[in-house]
Amino acid sequence: MADRWGSRYPHRVQAAVFLDRDNTLIANDGDLGDPAQVRLIDGVASALLQLRDVGYRLVVVSNQGGVARGKFSEAEVDAVNERIATLIDESAKCRGLIERFYYCPYHPQGTSSRYRREHPWRKPQPGMLLQAGRDLGLDLRRSWLVGDQPRDVAAGHAAGCRSVMVSNDRELIEQAKPVAVVETFSEAVQHILRSGDSDRENLQPSPPSSNPAAASTAGESPTAVRKTPAAPIESGFSELRRAMLDLTEQLRSDRMRRVELTTLRMVAGVGQLLVVLLALFGLLQLDDMEAFVKWMLGAALLQLVTITMLLVDLRS
Repeated sequence: MADRWGSRYPHRVQAAVFLDRDNTLIANDGDLGDPAQVRLIDGVASALLQLRDVGYRLVVVSNQGGVARGKFSEAEVDAVNERIATLIDESAKCRGLIERFYYCPYHPQGTSSRYRREHPWRKPQPGMLLQAGRDLGLDLRRSWLVGDQPRDVAAGHAAGCRSVMVSNDRELIEQAKPVAVVETFSEAVQHILRSGDSDRENLQPSPPSSNPAAASTAGESPTAVRKTPAAPIESGFSELRRAMLDLTEQLRSDRMRRVELTTLRMVAGVGQLLVVLLALFGLLQLDDMEAFVKWMLGAALLQLVTITMLLVDLRS
């Protein structure tokens, strides 16, 4: 989805505030799949409006491992997110205050085989923030993350964002080492606004939220956008395509976190070099079609073996 105000504000700096969901925007200590139980934390809506009014784009990024543990479905996560968006908009008297919701339903200890795995979107990995940055054209270095757990802060730092932790737990704070620590969400927003004073001239204000014409032409509310890694598909081609997309995202994350190479990855790297060599030898045999086909088939088979090794390594 393109920036809904991009044509009106072509030079607006694409800075965002990434928001954890549970115990940051809403009061919730456990897994939540019932929209009727959503309770906004006091002051959240008005504080979010202040951020939007100075030009920050608002994006929620949350782990939803309860899906992997079979406590609720992705549809129920969507319903909870829709309820949060509605309550915030009603309280702030503004439409579409939160632009996107991203969440990760995977967990390596999940009870559902469909979701039982690690995934680069699951915090403390930065996958959701990186994806939002690509989707929305954000400058992550000018962006912030607000959350209540060390994994939130770690994801923000890995993506290159500044962080504010909402907590009074000394042990968690020492573990997370955020840029700033506050006790309430409203204080977190005030810290961001104060810290961003030197950049205010580069931030264009968002369109007035009370403008009926702007609301009527905005189209579908961005808060309705559901951004989550696609679930595995049963067909072989679709499954391979999904796996390759996940592999690409994992490799991006790995480079940022400087993970050590595993044996499988090293072997796969050597295999990939051999694939290139086989393909080159094949191209040199264009005058002999039978030899060309044999070389290229060999390259294709070795490529499948290489991909298989990488997928096995990712799922291990």
